[in-house]
Amino acid sequence: MFHPRGLLLRGTLETLDPDALPLPAGGGPVVARLSKGAGLRGGAPDILGLALRIPTDDGPWDLTLASARARLLLWPSAGWRRARFSSLVPYRTAAGLRWILAGVDGPEGASLDELAGDVASRPVTVRCATAKLTGRPLPVARIVLDALLGDGERPSFDPMLHSPPGARLYPEWLSRLREPAYQGSRAGRR
Repeated sequence: MFHPRGLLLRGTLETLDPDALPLPAGGGPVVARLSKGAGLRGGAPDILGLALRIPTDDGPWDLTLASARARLLLWPSAGWRRARFSSLVPYRTAAGLRWILAGVDGPEGASLDELAGDVASRPVTVRCATAKLTGRPLPVARIVLDALLGDGERPSFDPMLHSPPGARLYPEWLSRLREPAYQGSRAGRR
């Protein structure tokens, strides 16, 4: 099981560029999960994960990002602040193929406990951008995570089921290849 340990957080999205992605105009509420890919305890370096559920006019949009290098390669990180998150594959948008990238203004280390302490004492900011395969990322959104959510019902972030028409994972054959893994994950959660 990937990303078995994580923190569920509530926050607010501020849309910076409404034309770049099908984000809600002006912004709105979001739910986020920050997690460790292998579930390593403490501050051990790991593939860090950032999942976002963003309400849109077409239903929820689930974005799943992981710590990466060069936008394409999963890469372990020793800290939330140091991690560079990527969608790993591009989305087909009105502007063309775009990777979704993010950075988290969290603690230096990779500990979930340290991250929870940060959120309890001050909001944690996530900066989102889009980018072509090469070139400078362009800011599209800012998310302020300000509250830990309890142990109630946990959302299942699923980018195969929850994506708006204006942003589809590309290439389609890769999405079809990933779908059985998400089906298995859905079945395991029941």
